[in-house]
Amino acid sequence: MCWGILRDEFRLVQFRLLHPNAEDFAQSPWFGVLVVLMYRFAVAAFCTGWMISSLIRKNWFLWLSNWSFLVVTVYFICATIVTAFHYKRERKPAGKIASDQMKNGEANSTSKAKCAADSDGSVNDIVEMHFTSDAFEASRALPMAWFHEALWVIYNIASVAAIMVTLSFWLLLFNADKGVRAVTVILHGVNSIVMVGDTMLSSIPVRLFHVIYPMLYCIVYVMFTVIYWAAGGHNYIYPQTDYTGRPILAAVSQLCLFFIGLPLFQSVMFGFYRLRVWIKTKNGK
Repeated sequence: MCWGILRDEFRLVQFRLLHPNAEDFAQSPWFGVLVVLMYRFAVAAFCTGWMISSLIRKNWFLWLSNWSFLVVTVYFICATIVTAFHYKRERKPAGKIASDQMKNGEANSTSKAKCAADSDGSVNDIVEMHFTSDAFEASRALPMAWFHEALWVIYNIASVAAIMVTLSFWLLLFNADKGVRAVTVILHGVNSIVMVGDTMLSSIPVRLFHVIYPMLYCIVYVMFTVIYWAAGGHNYIYPQTDYTGRPILAAVSQLCLFFIGLPLFQSVMFGFYRLRVWIKTKNGK
């Protein structure tokens, strides 16, 4: 089973932003769309508040943790908007839904009647019946729109960036002598909690090959650090970006992050996604 999952994941088509049902970006396997909308709105408001309060910090734009928390905030704002769109669609007047269902039912009945009346079993009628039936089944799934694809890209960047910032800070940069402030916990801990929480509570899919989007994000930040250093900024932002004093460490650190760290962090999010799917399957939902 695991081999089958991985074989499916490592197809080249998985690089693309393809998913059969856009509703998964607003739904949850555990509760209704309204609950998803409420918790995403609450998290968006929380992140926005802390984002605004953190802007008073000196040299805010230098730190990857601030960049990444901004992306997390943008994700939850966009996810709230997309969820609100689906909630509004879900609350379409009952009369309109009944009318649509009746039209679909009449179309199916007509095609079946044609097949039954044709004693020679015309292939054309059989194809017409199956086509109509398939179209009715497909109509239950909402096709992807550009804003679903955009939300998916932002999710991949936000989730991997959150895990990267959390692990890097607490394992490599944290200094216990300086103490722990609330803003430190929010930017380097709560960021991952809310992204993992959204992965487990929503139905958003995760693809291993979508690590390309966090990679592009990290390339942009590395380019920023190089430009900042070349323009005469202070020696380095992080020890891993000390291009003057420790260029080999900087190069090795960034190569390891790009080719080992980011795929690992994407795999962590994929693991949470598969865990959610497994729990859903075990519960028969």
